[in-house]
Amino acid sequence: MDKFETVWKKIDAVLFQTLRHICALILGALVAVVFFIFFGRYVMHHSPMWGEPFSLLCLVWLSLLGSVLVVRKNEHLAVTMFDEKLGEKGVFLTDILASVCVFAFSIFLIVYGIKLAQQGAGNNMAGINVPYAFMYSALPVTGVLNIFALIGHWVLGRKEKK
Repeated sequence: MDKFETVWKKIDAVLFQTLRHICALILGALVAVVFFIFFGRYVMHHSPMWGEPFSLLCLVWLSLLGSVLVVRKNEHLAVTMFDEKLGEKGVFLTDILASVCVFAFSIFLIVYGIKLAQQGAGNNMAGINVPYAFMYSALPVTGVLNIFALIGHWVLGRKEKK
């Protein structure tokens, strides 16, 4: 188990550091494009056709990939008002239940995200001429990364410092 943990620490560090950088790049692109849309609409009186679909694409990917980072750090929404009354064992059991729910939802994202991406492959987003499949592929990617985040959460410790 120690060897697996050592290898997993390296994978976890590289994977989630890369994901943080990707999210930062997407956020930067989103801010720049929305500013450009605003500037074009209210100053130049001409809004680019590609701006809104591109910002939508960035927003979808940023939201879903950002949720993976939240799951990895165990900072997702959780009901903690009963933690004092449940005790350590109760908190552990609710943590298992939360992980099972996230895992089940991740499987849902993978299965139905692939189906949705296949359906959207034939249609392109207006203005940027990118297939909807690219936007919908954020769902299965998020599902897979959520599973990696859960593994990291349990292998590297549930009480890891934030």
